[in-house]
Order: sequence, then C-alpha cells, then structure tokens
Amino acid sequence: MNFFKIVYLAISRLLYFLIPLILVLSCIITLYFENVLSLILSVGLPLIVVLNAVVFIYLAFRKRKQAILLLLALVIYGLSHVFFFKFSLGKKVDTPPDSLSVLTFNVRGGGGAGHTTDRFNRLERIDKMKNFVENQDADILVFQEFWRTKFESFKNYPYAFIGQRKGVSKSLQLILSKYPIVNKGYVDFPNTANNAMYADVQIEHEIIRIYNVHLQSFSVEVNSEFFTETGLKTVYPKIDKGQKMKSAQTELLLEGVKEFKGRSIICGDFNATPFSKTYKTISKDRLDSFLEAGSGFGETYNLLGYPMRLDYVLPDTNFEVIAHENFNLQLSDHEPILVYLKLKN
Repeated sequence: MNFFKIVYLAISRLLYFLIPLILVLSCIITLYFENVLSLILSVGLPLIVVLNAVVFIYLAFRKRKQAILLLLALVIYGLSHVFFFKFSLGKKVDTPPDSLSVLTFNVRGGGGAGHTTDRFNRLERIDKMKNFVENQDADILVFQEFWRTKFESFKNYPYAFIGQRKGVSKSLQLILSKYPIVNKGYVDFPNTANNAMYADVQIEHEIIRIYNVHLQSFSVEVNSEFFTETGLKTVYPKIDKGQKMKSAQTELLLEGVKEFKGRSIICGDFNATPFSKTYKTISKDRLDSFLEAGSGFGETYNLLGYPMRLDYVLPDTNFEVIAHENFNLQLSDHEPILVYLKLKN
C-alpha cells in the first residue's frame, strides 16, 4: 500500500467520524445556546444534515461500519429538531366557513426585498403589498415593521391595534381584525426598537389572544463590505448582542403568555430559524402551522439564494391547523404567511 493511499484512507476515516460529530455538536449548541456560533449552526444545520445523509447512504451502500455513526447522528437530529422540508401531496384543502384565517407579514416599511434597504419605488411596493393583503382577505392581519402611511387603505378591518405610543420609540407593529378587539397590550422589550404586542379578539363567545412578535433584529445589511475583514469585525458584536437580547426577549414574552389562561396564537418575525433555542422555547407545547399543513421549505426569508424560515404562526393545542400557505412576493425581505385555523370542540 503506497503512501498516498494510506493518507487517503486516514483522511476518509477521520471525516467519517467528524461529519456525524459536527451534526451532534450542532444539535446540542443550537438547542441550549444563543450566541454567534449557535446562529451560524442554526442557519447551516440543514446543509450539515444533508451531508450526513449523503455520506450515510454511501457508506451503507458499501456496507461500512462507519455508517452506524452517521445514522446515530441523524437519529439525534430527528429527535431534537424539526425537519426543514415538508413533503406534501399538493391537494387543495377546503377551508371550512367557521375557520379563522391569520396573515403575518414583516413588510419592512416598504423597503424592498434586497439585503440593503431600497428607498426607490417604495410607494409602489406599498400599493402592491396592500393589494395582496386585501385579496387574501384574512380575518386577522399581523404586521411587523409597518409603514407609517396609507393605513386608511385597509377598509375591511374595523378593529385595529396600532403599536404607536407617544414618547416610545419602536418599530411600528399592527394588528387588524374583522372581529372586535376587547383588550390589548404590550410586552415591552428594553433598549431596542423591536417589541411584542397582543390583542384579545372576541369571536362569538370565545376570546382569543393574538400575539404580534418581532424579536431582535441584527441591524446588519448584506452588502459588498459584509464579507470583508472590516465588515465581519463590525458584524460579530452586533450578532452576539442581538442573540443575547433575543434570549431575554423570549423570556419576557413567555412570562406574559403564561399569565394568560385563554386560547392564544403567537405570530410574527422571530429572526430565528426553526433549529434555534428561541424557536424551541416559544414553540414548546404549541402547533407550528408549517409543520402541520405546510409544504416545501416554508421559506419566509432568502439569504443570498438560501431559503430560511424565520416567521411563524404558532397556535396553542386548542386549535387545528387546516391550511398553511407561503408566498413569493419579493416585495419585502420577509415573505408573508397565511394560515387557516379551527377551534377544537
């Protein structure tokens, strides 16, 4: 056996050990930590899973014992995290007349779909988003980063909670409803423009609390300077700080959620993937509309061509998810979600 073959075999065996190890460590780090590394791993976890699956199939086909390690890593992922792709037969679901439809959308103030804010054609984009929302005709609208003009255009929604207060500087959030809003309030996040708010909506004899959540943004724009040494040095502390703030905001949100004893739906932009500690914590004991009735990747954010799911509708278990629909409008950096729910008897 020549030298090069010995080196090749040694590297191969090392990789067959390292690949499943990286997946297992990624599962642990993303589950229990909120920092820069956990963010990177939560974004890249689907790629790590695919790599493990491909190598496992290769080794299993060749009847190699190392396949067991990769299989074990994939099982650990399956037990600890949700899947990133949802298969569907593509059948159209008939929504019952008594269903409740909820649409959540981070509209970025009309700032466009790119990773740098587009100041041009803003009013045109706002008109397109307005027309889209009116055509969907959802019962409840939940907006993050709402624009501060043309609010009066949503004429089909007689009940509104506008998250604007004198002397409080926050990114504008909005809840619009076809049903009466009988109570409303805030879950204030300190030292940030991000926030959460809620509206108690009365539907016949039921009171349903709708949470509009916008967890910490990183205030990072992906441009030509992003991947330079200077850019990365600037970005790192922003992400580290944002991750810590997001963890604290999650705790504040759940404290408020636990105090409410009725039925509730948590919606909005979490700025967190489904493989993060943030998602795992908020979605505990709740349904994820995408996992229940969605299909494909459920993309709500596109990072340079890489599909990500950052926006969610999470009803409690008193609901049944009838339908979940994703869109590809490319009018904001986030895409909307439309969900149909039904209260269980």
